[in-house]
Amino acid sequence: MMTFENAELLINAVIILSSLLAVVYTLGVVWRVEKKLDLSYKLFLIAILAFFASILIEILNPIQDSLMELAANLMKMLFAVFFLAGVSTMRNMIRRIDGEKKDFSFDKFRDK
Repeated sequence: MMTFENAELLINAVIILSSLLAVVYTLGVVWRVEKKLDLSYKLFLIAILAFFASILIEILNPIQDSLMELAANLMKMLFAVFFLAGVSTMRNMIRRIDGEKKDFSFDKFRDK
């Protein structure tokens, strides 16, 4: 029968492995794309790294030090902020592609 400690160890292992895979896959996308898509995936990458850091801090803090808990919560906050920024960037790019949003870049004025 699996104890709570074993279950927690298994869950932490799955979280760490899936976070590392997410970093590798996101780096692969960042390496191959450019401009707005590149920016959104860079923001996603920062978010994933912040999440990964928060998990490591929690795992490496067995005595529940309050400063370490604050650092873990700060990393979770950074994850949420950068993930939201990445989603927002991706959403704006898709809206431009669909014609819902006008592109106000200055590139169209350079040719004149």
